[in-house]
Amino acid sequence: MNTKELKSTKLYKEYSLEIPYEEIDIEVDNKINQILPTVNIPGFRKGKAPLNIVKKKYEDNVLNEVIQKVIDTNTKKLIDEKKFSLFRAPKVELSNYEKNKPITINLKFDLKPEIKLKDFKDLKINKYEIELGKKAEENQFKSFIDSQKNFKKIESSRQVKNSDKVIVNFESDQQDLPEYLKSQKNFPIDLGFDDGILPGLNKELIERKVKAGDKIELKINLSKILKDDKFKKTTFHFEIISIEEKIKFELTKEFLDKNGFKTEKDLKDFLVSNIKTQYEQGIKQIEKKELMDLLDNNYKFELPDGVLEDDFNQIWNRLEQAKKEGSLDEDDKLLKDDDLKKRYKKISERRVKLGLLMQHIASEEKVVVSEEEINKGILEYTRQYPGQEKQIMEYFEKNPSSLDTIRAPLIEQKVIDSIISKSKTNVIKLNEDEYKKLEVKTFDIKDTKK
Repeated sequence: MNTKELKSTKLYKEYSLEIPYEEIDIEVDNKINQILPTVNIPGFRKGKAPLNIVKKKYEDNVLNEVIQKVIDTNTKKLIDEKKFSLFRAPKVELSNYEKNKPITINLKFDLKPEIKLKDFKDLKINKYEIELGKKAEENQFKSFIDSQKNFKKIESSRQVKNSDKVIVNFESDQQDLPEYLKSQKNFPIDLGFDDGILPGLNKELIERKVKAGDKIELKINLSKILKDDKFKKTTFHFEIISIEEKIKFELTKEFLDKNGFKTEKDLKDFLVSNIKTQYEQGIKQIEKKELMDLLDNNYKFELPDGVLEDDFNQIWNRLEQAKKEGSLDEDDKLLKDDDLKKRYKKISERRVKLGLLMQHIASEEKVVVSEEEINKGILEYTRQYPGQEKQIMEYFEKNPSSLDTIRAPLIEQKVIDSIISKSKTNVIKLNEDEYKKLEVKTFDIKDTKK
């Protein structure tokens, strides 16, 4: 094996390896000898055909496996020889294979940075607690009541208002639409809500002042939701079946019973508990962001170039896609590409740095996630996609590596909890206004992203 160093930095190495054909040929012979006893060749007893005849017939079948074995063996030999401490599996690029000629492979190694952990007891971390006063609790109850909508079908032939619900039948002439967009019967449209499956429909119905019994034709732009410009002007035919107007919601015993509450107080207690849970989840994100900022400021170490490049490319590809779809963040739209790249390279460096640090802490602290915790994480994940639980569970069963999407955040949270438990904490109580101000300050987009 001939080895040539192509590039070398502290955390990135690139090599070219030339492996003689003879080495591959020996491995091919070894593999053929393994299968020889099971081979049937016309004119010979089972397993008794000469090696050269069997090789001629089966060499192509075993070649890919043999080449992979030779590459793996020589890669491991190089890693051991150089005593590399790898951050991740090397990238392997293979030149075209030609019989009787050596093969050349290109190997790219990202190495682990040297990270020296500091004593977490020196960290000063804020812990936040939300305090909801009586007024906040009353506002929560009022907001709930205001959000409830009761509708009653109108018998008059008046035009729609923006607070109405409209029941329609619709269909499209375009046959290559998803089934749910081809046609719907008795489809409800709440004009007081944002657009549903048909962008701009609410506005069109209000502007056209439709009435029950009307039949209209509209061209709707579906290019953004279907990711295809050919759907920019998709024709739909609508029939307005009925119009329902909003009526005042009254909290009745029937409503309480139907939703599992014995009294109005039970409902209020549930709403307070629910909003507190939401605040606590938000507080966790704030505490995490503040901790990440502390770690980012307290640790300086070199980052692997290859990992940085891959992470930035991943971010940049998403931005390019967002540009095409017109969904780029408003503040990103103000920047030229060079400035946008500077912004996201900085973000990428922070992401990679904190990711490496969290992995290192998890390793040092021997943080593990149990099978029970992963199963619980999967269940929580499936709850985000009601109706798709079975497909999601099947996907995880067929793709075990995809469980990393569940495992990684669980490990990260355990690391965060471990750091906080060892740190000096300062408890700060917040009311609603203070929480909202802290949230804006913490997640201001002009600051850094995590």
